[in-house]
Amino acid sequence: MNAPPSDAGASTTNRYRFIDQCRGYSIFGMILVNVLGIFAYMPWMLKHHHEGFSYADHIAPMFMFVVGIGFRMSFLNTEKMHGLWFARKRALRRYCILMGLGLVYGGFSLRVGVWDALMDIGVSGVLALPFMNARAGMRAVAACAYLALFQLLYSFTPYGEWLIHNSINGGPLGPLSWVFILLMGTIAADCIFTMSRTRMAFIFIALATALSTAGWLLRMEWGTLKTLWHFSQYAMTAPYPVYATGLCFATVLVFFVLCEGLGITLPHLTVIGRNPLVLYLLQALLVLAVRVPVHLYPQCSDSICCALLAFVVVYGICYIVARWLYSKGKVIKI
Repeated sequence: MNAPPSDAGASTTNRYRFIDQCRGYSIFGMILVNVLGIFAYMPWMLKHHHEGFSYADHIAPMFMFVVGIGFRMSFLNTEKMHGLWFARKRALRRYCILMGLGLVYGGFSLRVGVWDALMDIGVSGVLALPFMNARAGMRAVAACAYLALFQLLYSFTPYGEWLIHNSINGGPLGPLSWVFILLMGTIAADCIFTMSRTRMAFIFIALATALSTAGWLLRMEWGTLKTLWHFSQYAMTAPYPVYATGLCFATVLVFFVLCEGLGITLPHLTVIGRNPLVLYLLQALLVLAVRVPVHLYPQCSDSICCALLAFVVVYGICYIVARWLYSKGKVIKI
């Protein structure tokens, strides 16, 4: 599976629309949990935790998974037009810029602050780059090898204990785990752009079931063979990315069926899905602005009205900006 043919079951335009819907869902979910997660009144499912998998923990993997879909598609198209080395150079430049933005976004805090989405995407993209033109089997092996390396370092060195108490999202070595999700997204891209709808759906269902089950099995204690492993976005140990990737396959399949099979789209998701980088940076600034009154007036943290108002305002501003860019046909990307 080396190139996405334009006639693989649906028009290229529809396929781009479908990807925009998935990306838009990720952006919407990101804004939702980032804003509502500030407020103490909000339920467990809308917050990140040091142990367990909430709805909030589903969003970042979903975004990384869609990055993998787009990366594979863009890389193959660039390789076809300009050659392999140009495609690699272009991708390397893009992900290095994202790493630079991640440094600025995280305030150059190499222990905690920078290990958010931008840095994790940037480093994961660089790690995935050598395998981007390889066959699906090789990419799957690379994904598992990276994840196994992270798990070994976490379990058999002091890194794991340090990470839980000092950093987030797997910390400096976290991209070894995040790249598993990105590379599995590239495999999803192969299925989407080269297979019939029926075969693609069958494989997505099989992978969603297998990976979700494997995530729980990896978490469990195996008698004397291994202890109970952490299961959270903070740790990024194997159970979390494997389980999350299974959910990503299931979520993508839902949007594929809605868009490709039933012709149903949510227009606002397409709008906000076109400029993810702009909206990521914008919502980050707006979330910081929301934190100020919540910090100054702690009673707001327990008010569902304040939480909902904050979400409406933040999402409204993001949507207005996204809508303006969409109406002008502008896509700001690196």
